Amino acid sequence: MNRYYYLFFRYGIQLKKPTNIHKIIIRAPNWVGDVVMATPAFRCIRENFPDATITLAMKSYIQKLIEGAPWFDKSLLIDSKDHLPGGIQYLPVVKYMRAQKFDLGFLFPNSFSSAFMFWLGGVKRRVGYKRDARTWFLTNGINRLYENGHFSPTYMGDYYLHLCTAVGCEVKSKDLELFLTEHGRHRVDEIFEKYHLHNGHPLILLNPGAAYGSSKCWTAEGFARTADLIHDQLECTTAIVCAPHEKKLAMDIEQAARSKLINLANQIISLDVLKALIKRCSLMITVDSGPRHIAVAFKKPVVTLMGPNDPRYTNTPAEVGRVLRAEVDCLACHLKVCPKDHRCMTQIKPERVAATCLDLLK
Repeated sequence: MNRYYYLFFRYGIQLKKPTNIHKIIIRAPNWVGDVVMATPAFRCIRENFPDATITLAMKSYIQKLIEGAPWFDKSLLIDSKDHLPGGIQYLPVVKYMRAQKFDLGFLFPNSFSSAFMFWLGGVKRRVGYKRDARTWFLTNGINRLYENGHFSPTYMGDYYLHLCTAVGCEVKSKDLELFLTEHGRHRVDEIFEKYHLHNGHPLILLNPGAAYGSSKCWTAEGFARTADLIHDQLECTTAIVCAPHEKKLAMDIEQAARSKLINLANQIISLDVLKALIKRCSLMITVDSGPRHIAVAFKKPVVTLMGPNDPRYTNTPAEVGRVLRAEVDCLACHLKVCPKDHRCMTQIKPERVAATCLDLLK
């Protein structure tokens, strides 16, 4: 497998696609941004197996993000409430999988538990990366790309597509793709009406939070100052969007700004609503979090403030926008909480962010 994997990615040699595939199960990634970057692979699997019944296994909070996509016939929700004592996880899910008799399974997460679940579930062919000591549970184990003896960071969209091409699938497009729902559109219409957003001015969204950890976050003062600098140069409307547990951060930004900001923290903005809201904005300012990739999927300008993560995992030529980083010695540490002074984020200055935004809006 390793030799063929190398030949494909270095020379484009096409592998033979498996036949007699009637039922496919895909284990979706767990992070919002990763799910968005996995959409080209989802589409690729459907295009290469048009007659197969495809089931997407996912965490329940992902459901509204992927809702409306035409690539799946069924969904299978996997949540911690299904965790059972005795070392066996997701027993009801395993029973369902065994009853379905899946011919082929794609494991997008790198976890041991996901591969173990597919093995317990009797999935005939199990495709995934050789990581987390799970190689024995894979029938089609794939090595990560290496250069000069070291692991090579790979854009996650390509990382997931490698799972498809490793079993002979043909890739027709690498575009990220999301779909709106009627409920999402309707809720955004209500939000626009309530806050008088139909004013003809550019709508700028501030997305300050990150589920990954505090190391990804910028300061409330930085977001507030950036909004003020943009308002000084451009007549626009600026709104803050965040998760329910980030209400205090949104309030801090609102109170620190001298310009008027619309705080949407108290609104119920589920992922289907967030998709519709981002699609209607003019620009988003965000840290490296899931909404960034939603903006990329809708080809919306996005300014991303990045510190602790390596940009090679998320950067794509399809992104309309800029990634701003500080020049410090501890970039890309991948720690969820900074053990130092958070310099990788605090040294990104509002003046630089505002100038970048104004340039993109022009």
